[in-house]
Amino acid sequence: MIRRKEECSTEIREHMRGGDGQVFIRNLFEKSELLGRSRMLGVLTLEPGCGVGKHDHLNEQEYFCVLKGDPIYYDDDEEIQLHEGDVTICEDGHSHAIVNRSDEPAYVLACILLK
Repeated sequence: MIRRKEECSTEIREHMRGGDGQVFIRNLFEKSELLGRSRMLGVLTLEPGCGVGKHDHLNEQEYFCVLKGDPIYYDDDEEIQLHEGDVTICEDGHSHAIVNRSDEPAYVLACILLK
């Protein structure tokens, strides 16, 4: 199966998880296509000043891969500058957040796997 970019569903989340601004999510696959093992596989677009607020993951893990840009990542309470190609895991029982404080959009591949 091949899905062209324009065929992917896109959603806009205002103040996602309490974060600033809005986050655009391009769902690469729909939840029903992820075999019950994942609840999201998509590309997050973080415009300047926008982000996903701090939240916990319980019975799941979330993975990020920075495709483009330099967002700030919060691993529990530690603030870390990310760059293109960096990857993160928010493990079960931990919290994280991500925000774009740069002047350019940031693009982040996100995947949530269920435990």
